[in-house]
Amino acid sequence: MSELLTGISDEGPSSFARRVLDVVDRIPAGRVMTYGLIAASLDGHPRQVGRVMTRWADETHWHRVVYADGTPATCHDNNAVALLCDEGTPMRDGRVDLGRALWNG
Repeated sequence: MSELLTGISDEGPSSFARRVLDVVDRIPAGRVMTYGLIAASLDGHPRQVGRVMTRWADETHWHRVVYADGTPATCHDNNAVALLCDEGTPMRDGRVDLGRALWNG
């Protein structure tokens, strides 16, 4: 699989992965973006963004990236909900209230 698709290279994040991480770094506390919205802003696919986040999540505020229905990521011992709540992110029934928290960059 190519570096472009995986976001992984021997020397650190690929250029696509770096762009994903840069977008995530700009998401303000209390706000979120979806995998799909990030992908669309970079001319990519949500699964590409997911692969980047899987590999490089520790480099950024991974918990601010959610699924299209507002469901937080379940990695990192399911800490996303607690981190989002600590930042004051609007939640409803365990999901982010995208109507109030979605950030479009």
